[in-house]
Amino acid sequence: MGVDDAVVRALGTVANWFLLAVAALIALGVVRNASALLYRVRARGRILPLILLPEDPAEEAATAAPGAHLTAHLAAHLTEHQKDSILAPGSPSAATAVSRPQTSTPAQGWVESLIRMALASPPGYAVHLHELEPDGAVRRVSVRILRVPKNRIVAARVVAEADEESLVEKIAVYCIVQVRNQPEMLRRIPRWERWGEDERAFTHYRKGVHEQRLHTQARADDASAGVDYGTALRSYSQAVKFAPGNLLLRHGEAALIELMHAHHPDSYQRAIATYQRCTELWPEHIETAYRMAIAYSRAARPLLHDRALPPERRAQLEGMAHLAREHLADICARLRLRSLLRRWLRNSIPGGRSNSGERRYWGSWLMPLPLPARRSQRRTFLGAIRIALAAHDLTQLHLNGHPGRTSVAADRQQRAVARAFDRVAREVLVRTRVPARGTGVRRLLFDDHTTRGSAHDPDTHSTITHPRATSRHWGPVRKGSTGWMTHYNAACFLALAMTLPDECLPTGYARAQWQQDCNRSALNQLDRSLRTPDSTLTGDWIAHDPDLDQLWSTETGAAWAEFMNIDIPAPPPQPRPSAVTPPVGRPRVPGR
Repeated sequence: MGVDDAVVRALGTVANWFLLAVAALIALGVVRNASALLYRVRARGRILPLILLPEDPAEEAATAAPGAHLTAHLAAHLTEHQKDSILAPGSPSAATAVSRPQTSTPAQGWVESLIRMALASPPGYAVHLHELEPDGAVRRVSVRILRVPKNRIVAARVVAEADEESLVEKIAVYCIVQVRNQPEMLRRIPRWERWGEDERAFTHYRKGVHEQRLHTQARADDASAGVDYGTALRSYSQAVKFAPGNLLLRHGEAALIELMHAHHPDSYQRAIATYQRCTELWPEHIETAYRMAIAYSRAARPLLHDRALPPERRAQLEGMAHLAREHLADICARLRLRSLLRRWLRNSIPGGRSNSGERRYWGSWLMPLPLPARRSQRRTFLGAIRIALAAHDLTQLHLNGHPGRTSVAADRQQRAVARAFDRVAREVLVRTRVPARGTGVRRLLFDDHTTRGSAHDPDTHSTITHPRATSRHWGPVRKGSTGWMTHYNAACFLALAMTLPDECLPTGYARAQWQQDCNRSALNQLDRSLRTPDSTLTGDWIAHDPDLDQLWSTETGAAWAEFMNIDIPAPPPQPRPSAVTPPVGRPRVPGR
């Protein structure tokens, strides 16, 4: 009887352990499948990362040391050029051209081994490097790209180069191009961000970015080095031959043209033509339409300074200003929530238009930006566009009384200036408890030194330069949801307002005091643009923006540029006015 009880207890113990093992296996399967589902949901519609695999530690002492060094060099090379590309404000981010690498390290300890056993491997493309026997002075590396977690080889090649820097560059370009041309990745990349199968497009692009970085370093070491983006521009032009539909290349090329020829109207037409052709190629792309509108608006700036233009030239510039306003108004209509939601749904419904990359693009206009930003991309662009429209209204005031224009009374011009300042104040400053029209000039310019309500007080104007406590800095509180691009456009608006005719100035303002207040407010908006956490504004772009030229001719503007270590180029000699042949046909506005 005792033996039977012992057998029963032993069998019961075995059964309990067996059930416990089955339960553990079921729990392990549930956790592993749940983690795999979570990874799949998170990776949906996104470009999968590159995972750099280390060499086997058992072989590291013998043959894996060169491979491990090469893997570390590749990881540094993939990440070093992510922020070096120079793009105009409002252009698409250069982050779409890079792949953030990840590393896979062996498990350290039994706890980490158990966690790796319980959780599924995240999806990605693993890169395995193995250095082969050199062919004389030429190093050879075997590159294998595996689709994990299935460990299926999707691409393999032997890369040979003499020096390590060129070797790592070729490996990086090969890995990025091969991964982006995988069928599952093509469905996750918008059509205007594809690089094609020719590796020379991405090679020339990275060369252009590298030349920009070298130029920036040279200017940091020697301020008299000058501006020469010709090598980078030629690299972009070479890359365009192999990927003509890639908008990042086109925006980089046009941005360099704008920097190099901002004060040369004839050469600046190249940037306008580039943006125009890109808009015709990809009419749905909002950033390209915005840059084209800004380029047209800048090309019409001679209307503010030269009143003796030939009639043909004046008619052409007025046509460009009209096109700029038409394009900006069209972008505002395309940024309506209903329009963006319709675009997003078109790429969400399964069918011929379904593209997860473009769905992610349209969703980025609807969702808030990642922290530390506290706004959406749509809100940033709408604010910048509304201020650009207000700047266009200032341009029209300079045409008052010109041949073919009806003369407008001074009081009507002052009201137009007040309305433009109201629109800018609504975008960059917090709203007042009792909103009132005509308060934008006061809130933007002289809210800190007025004693007579809404009118400028010349008697207290001189007190603005007196030292004061830091906690009592001038100006009303900025709107927290305002983006850096909105503040930058506000600075350009205020700099352009410095050139208004005397009959347009508000009551109580003399010419010198008006320019001083506009100058102070414009520099304050530049400060706020630089203070925004996600600002990508560069000193080169500030220095070569023709809309800000009026600031650097003042003492406070020159002091601000010196404090920011921004080298303002000398203004080129004004070319003799000549009639420029207008483009054939009328540029088409996207969406109409």
